[in-house]
Amino acid sequence: VLAKEKMLCWASSSTFEKYTEVVGYSDLGHIFMRSTDTNNYIVLHPFKKGAKLYGEFKNIREFEEKILKEQSFKEHVLDSNHVSKIRERLGVLDKEEIYIPAPYPFLGGDGSVKSYSKGDVWVMLDIVGQFHGVCS
Repeated sequence: VLAKEKMLCWASSSTFEKYTEVVGYSDLGHIFMRSTDTNNYIVLHPFKKGAKLYGEFKNIREFEEKILKEQSFKEHVLDSNHVSKIRERLGVLDKEEIYIPAPYPFLGGDGSVKSYSKGDVWVMLDIVGQFHGVCS
């Protein structure tokens, strides 16, 4: 998926503009992006208005195997235990849905299991991007 088609606000930011491809997203809204020029991959943390560079990988499969499936990444970033509890409460996600805390953490939300509802990943990104002022 092209970033400029689904997450225009973030894709227009000079910080993220070189990451033109969205290769996936987590149940909690972390966005996995790739620079098609360099094959560098980042994980965007929208609520924190930041991203972490994980370096160059030959392909998406290698990024997934070395980063996304790594145990500490699953525990600390993807927060698999927290997601399991939310999933028990809300059920399985549909396509392009994520679990979203209300209020957002940067607006005082506590991120507790009971604070989550389901919502569209792209709408959340647009709203959070607007709040953070990353839209050009």
